[in-house]
Amino acid sequence: MVVKVRSIAQVRQLLGQPELEIAVPEDATVHDLMAHLAHLGGPQLAAIIAEPKEASAHAPCRIMVNGRDIGVLEGRSTVLADGDDVLVFVPIAGG
Repeated sequence: MVVKVRSIAQVRQLLGQPELEIAVPEDATVHDLMAHLAHLGGPQLAAIIAEPKEASAHAPCRIMVNGRDIGVLEGRSTVLADGDDVLVFVPIAGG
């Protein structure tokens, strides 16, 4: 199956393009997809999309599947479906 991965800002820069279509196996999860992206983007991207070591810690990046934050889904255990739209980005704080 194929999922569309969109990225902005720093993640986009590290992937080298704003949008990718990636073939993943049936029953692939967000965790599986992030491992694949880490491989594509190298160690700098791997550090950004890594899963937090502690459950209470915030990940440096946000991941949305079909417009919904994975935090309200099943987290990185969210199973992907063919045609899903996955957005990966680093939130920008400001004031």
